Amino acid sequence: MDGYKFVVRMKIKLFILSCFLMQFAWGGVITTSVASLPDYGNVYVLNSSTSIRYTVSASTLASDLIITAPLGFEISTQYLQGYTSVITLSPNSGNIPTTNIYARFSPSITGAASGNITHVNNGSPTQNIIVQGTGVTWAIAAGYYTTVTTQRNAALKTILYNRILGHTSASYTPGVWNAYSTTDRQPNSKVWDVYSTRFDTSSPYEYTMSTNQCGSYAIEGDCYNREHSFPQSWFSQSSPMVTDLHHLFASDGKVNGMRSNFPFGNVASPTFTSLYGGKLGTGANFGYTGIVFEPIDEYKGDIARAQLYMAARYDNLIASWINNGNANDVLAGNTFPAYDAWYVDLLISWHNLDPVSDKERKRNDAIHAIQNNRNPFIDSPQFVQRIWGGNIPSEPTVGASNFQITNINNNSVKLNWVSGNGNRRIVLVRATNAVNAYPEDTFYYNANANLTSAPQIGSGNYIVYNGTGSSVTLNNLQAGINYHYAVIEYNGWYSASNYNMGNILTSNGVTLPVTWLSFDGIYENKSTRLFWSTAVEKNNKVFVVERSFNNSNFEAVGIVNGSGATNMVTQYQFLDIQLPDVSGLYYRLKQIDYDGKFNYSQVIKVNLDEAKMETVFSVSPNPFKQNIRIAYQLKQAERFYYVLMNSKGLIIKEGNENANQNEGEFVIGIDDSFADGLYILQIKYNNRNIYHKIIKQ
Repeated sequence: MDGYKFVVRMKIKLFILSCFLMQFAWGGVITTSVASLPDYGNVYVLNSSTSIRYTVSASTLASDLIITAPLGFEISTQYLQGYTSVITLSPNSGNIPTTNIYARFSPSITGAASGNITHVNNGSPTQNIIVQGTGVTWAIAAGYYTTVTTQRNAALKTILYNRILGHTSASYTPGVWNAYSTTDRQPNSKVWDVYSTRFDTSSPYEYTMSTNQCGSYAIEGDCYNREHSFPQSWFSQSSPMVTDLHHLFASDGKVNGMRSNFPFGNVASPTFTSLYGGKLGTGANFGYTGIVFEPIDEYKGDIARAQLYMAARYDNLIASWINNGNANDVLAGNTFPAYDAWYVDLLISWHNLDPVSDKERKRNDAIHAIQNNRNPFIDSPQFVQRIWGGNIPSEPTVGASNFQITNINNNSVKLNWVSGNGNRRIVLVRATNAVNAYPEDTFYYNANANLTSAPQIGSGNYIVYNGTGSSVTLNNLQAGINYHYAVIEYNGWYSASNYNMGNILTSNGVTLPVTWLSFDGIYENKSTRLFWSTAVEKNNKVFVVERSFNNSNFEAVGIVNGSGATNMVTQYQFLDIQLPDVSGLYYRLKQIDYDGKFNYSQVIKVNLDEAKMETVFSVSPNPFKQNIRIAYQLKQAERFYYVLMNSKGLIIKEGNENANQNEGEFVIGIDDSFADGLYILQIKYNNRNIYHKIIKQ
């Protein structure tokens, strides 16, 4: 019996040991809630989409989890701020609890964009989430607001009335129901309920378009109906107001019924609170103490701009509605300002609190396609202050942070930062000296990422970015020039812009001291050999070779001395002999000046799976004397390119060939002028790069 117990104990210990070894061999487990996010659709360039939430968790990790968004996309652990391209989550005892990640699309150029949000940990299987969207230019037809010049107050309200009157009316049934399929649709195709759709956390319920129309309801989540944010009783259910989609939102039936025809306002003492957080109760602030309904902050701007649209669109009628139902609670009985002072103050405060979103822009475009008119306070939020006055939006309270500057090529750099809590931000660049002129409140500034075309503030302070994102790629910089950068967060738009001048993100001077010619690498004998060359160097002390397994978290693996100052072509190489057990590695060069300033090269990837590479192409003879024979075996016909480099990375011969399906071969001619020694043959095809080390003798 004692021997039996001993054997059992040993088996248990061996089992535990095997589990430990499996964990060590295979790393941890990364879990994401989805494999792909809904298509972000069309998003205006230099603006950001609605953020979509997913979750990530991990267990038994030995190092940080690195989450990286593809070009044009941004991620954050906070819904309203902190967007950037890379997030690092550090495990506690190897574990990362379920964490919300918010992803959005912030295009800087037009066209379709797609890629993977990668979740990488050394030794763990990578988890990818597919994202896609399309950057588009501003959709308003040229000349739509040409009648608007410098008018203000009642005059501007009347100008806008004449621009948006006479719209095409939809029927109430089925017209409004059908319109919601384009005007009030979430990215996941569910109904976008103005009172019950959440993106910062899970919505309490969701509705399927058409299927869940009201009908009757008893509790929240039964069905959705048509919410007249400007109550029907205030205009006696008359047309065209009753079907005007600009103030008609999809909403939960129960919450809509509780709101009834009470005005909107800030609630002091709620008597009803919806699952989403909407409140009904006595009013607070602005002097009105009657019963009001308060939606959550995310939709207060939507509601405010819909109410202001009604005042502009029905400029000729709104004064006559004061005695309809309880309209007297908010209407002033005149054309301008149209609303009581307390209600104007409330709407301006909500307009400032909740800036125009991608959701509103898409809705405005969709309604324009149906009604042939627009809500001008979505297109140009500054119109609110120009007509009704009031405070401009408050300054952001959190500035941008974590500046990163990456050298892309000889005259281009990419700037990344973590955004603050402004709804927009502006980036300035100045050569030689620090930025010394800044934007002024109530002014809007155009921008251009091409330094030769960028507008200026003051003298030499170039405006290279103005948008909602957290990165910009600059072009036409000059090598050897010291550039300084500044990022300023702001709220508002055009004449209502309010810049945060107390928390500016700045950089020290950064130079482009090296003119790069090439940077490449190959796998050889369980090592990686890197080759690079420069055309010009100024004040160049060293190159630090940095390596990463995930293209995000780099570590230094070696140093190569620079040439100081030279106008001669200079070649370098480095052998990385301590390779981790992975299928591929990323490399970049950190070039450091004598004064301590530094910059980065482009990033390259070296495939370490040599056996896989050799199955496609073979090179013979090796060593060779004259010609090189390339034999291949392909599943389909391909066009590929070859580049022959010497041991210092200098290209000495290149060309292309058409390869047939299945087996074949071709010959690269080598004459006697080629010196004996080591050569690198690079073959490029189908987005792959294959390298062979060959020797001439």
